[in-house]
Amino acid sequence: MPTNNEIAVRRFYEALATGDTALVDEALATDWEAVPPLRTGSGPEGWKASIAHLRGVFSELTFEIEDVVMNGDMIAVRAVNRAKHTGELLGVEGTGREVEFRAADFHRVVDGRIVRTWHLEDYFGIAHQIGLEFTRGA
Repeated sequence: MPTNNEIAVRRFYEALATGDTALVDEALATDWEAVPPLRTGSGPEGWKASIAHLRGVFSELTFEIEDVVMNGDMIAVRAVNRAKHTGELLGVEGTGREVEFRAADFHRVVDGRIVRTWHLEDYFGIAHQIGLEFTRGA
């Protein structure tokens, strides 16, 4: 049986996977903090804006949780996203390419609400898959 803390974390991702941002209000504390800060703003409204942005950039977005590890008020999640790149990202217009990118998050959860999330994502892998090329400086 999942704990209230685990339910909150699963709702966080379900909102991304489905676009149902009402779930964000069930998952996040009103003063939720993302580390690093989201470009779309802070708190639950920032996460809702990020969801809208990501679902606009990536059509057919799926989100699969591969591992969940809990220790006290901390929950770690390792996940993989798959989608089609159809909107502008990193200065690259939608390519129609299938992409896959991994992420790891560490959530601090208090009283069934996420209060802080540390997010790590494979931005280099995404950039490569949508056609950005990197060269070594001289």
